[in-house]
Amino acid sequence: MILTPLRAADPITGVWKLDVRSSKFVQRPPKEESETYKELASGDIEMVLTRTQKDGASTTIRLTWPAQGGAVHDPTGALPKGETITEALLGPGDWLAVFLKDGKQQTAMHKVISRDGKTMVQTFKTVNPEGQPGEQVQVLHRQ
Repeated sequence: MILTPLRAADPITGVWKLDVRSSKFVQRPPKEESETYKELASGDIEMVLTRTQKDGASTTIRLTWPAQGGAVHDPTGALPKGETITEALLGPGDWLAVFLKDGKQQTAMHKVISRDGKTMVQTFKTVNPEGQPGEQVQVLHRQ
């Protein structure tokens, strides 16, 4: 008897590196950035984001959420006070993340994995404190 998983791993799992030159930023771009996604035994997805700024300062953020979508957990306390995130699974390799600050939506990010599984495009729709809309597009390549 051959056992198969009940659900295939989401195409987002793996290591992704930001292509700074192909991306469009609202603010200063980082020098480099990588995102590692994996499915945990608990059924959650874990994302570890490592970012290095042009001045050499580096940060790492670890977040988890249910593989079917739901509230994002911040086990290390990296998110600013009052900020929460919800990830919605729209389909395999197709995610929508909504960022709230004190209960008010600040940003929506749509993450889409290409059909060949080699590229992820993250499109951020934001509103600045003056109410002006902005869009940031990050292109990441599977490593």
